[in-house]
Amino acid sequence: MREIVVRNLTSDNRLERDCLITERMEQGDYTTRIARRCTYRIESSTTLPALQDSVGWAKTLDPQPARQVFVTKRMDPDTGDECVVYKVLGHLYVVMDRVVFCVGFRHTLSMDIGSQPDPTL
Repeated sequence: MREIVVRNLTSDNRLERDCLITERMEQGDYTTRIARRCTYRIESSTTLPALQDSVGWAKTLDPQPARQVFVTKRMDPDTGDECVVYKVLGHLYVVMDRVVFCVGFRHTLSMDIGSQPDPTL
């Protein structure tokens, strides 16, 4: 069996977007759960006099911290259940007309592999 759920998590804050995709698969005695989550937040915006000024403006920027990547893994030796989480945090710039937006993002990929509970218990 395979089940996929897509959710766009809405917020009152229109400067923030959050999307979650989950997938669950059952194969033999194991269940695999995969979750992908993308979160974006507009942290600042700057209006430039002309679009051509964006290159010069970008050269004067204070650099944002480098992209950060985190990978964690857990394993239960008794049950054989395993979990891996991969996170990427960073910033990107989006130019629309004469406005430059600084967007902070977080992408998360989580994978759980575990034994299915015994239905007779």
